[in-house]
Amino acid sequence: MATERKQIVVSESPQLWEKSTRRDFMRLMGIGGAIVFAPSILASCSDNDDLTGPNTGDTVTIDFAKGDVAVLQFAYALEQLEADFYTRVAAAFASSGLSAAEQTVMADIKNHEVIHREFLKTALGTTNGFALTPVYPGVDFNNRTSVLNTAKTFEDLGVAAYNGAAQYLTTAANLTVAGKIVSVEARHAAAIRDLLAPKTAQFSPTAFDDAFSPQKVAGLAQGFIVDKLAFAGTIPTFVQGPNNNG
Repeated sequence: MATERKQIVVSESPQLWEKSTRRDFMRLMGIGGAIVFAPSILASCSDNDDLTGPNTGDTVTIDFAKGDVAVLQFAYALEQLEADFYTRVAAAFASSGLSAAEQTVMADIKNHEVIHREFLKTALGTTNGFALTPVYPGVDFNNRTSVLNTAKTFEDLGVAAYNGAAQYLTTAANLTVAGKIVSVEARHAAAIRDLLAPKTAQFSPTAFDDAFSPQKVAGLAQGFIVDKLAFAGTIPTFVQGPNNNG
């Protein structure tokens, strides 16, 4: 008998449809909704506070035989990393060298990433959820350039991850929510690039954003995660994006 594909169906809150100013949009990206989901996916994790290196902890396995559940779990892993990073950035504002205006931008981004993380955590529930342990080798939270370059890495990766994983979603509501989240991630990426190189073409350096396969994203993200990311099940053939680099 063929493996049944499990789905999570997400319904968006009205906030996602309301018109707002750009500042309002950047300050508030609230996502809420109801979910309908079935049995667990394969995932395991533990407290790895005593481990400090990436890829040294227990294995967290995302089973792509579960369909949309796996894609949302994959997104949840990335949102945990981003939310944790910006929370640490905010905690180090006083010694970071970031200007007051830059701190405001970073605080707004932190709030967005926490909202994304908590939304996906609620959607997945205690059965399907898991907690990762981020780690930041080589990142100096007391150095503006180090912070902004790491933020650029995370935002670019997040955009490429959502763009690539969208092709595996089978439920229209989930695809809509993923599209709304990635649009915010893209605005984050543009904002960070503008802080690094104000009023230059780096704000939007290419005609099309990247789209990366889950395998490529996991490989790039692993350097910032103690837990060992792994995939199970058959991941459908990845369809390359416009930049053909996924």
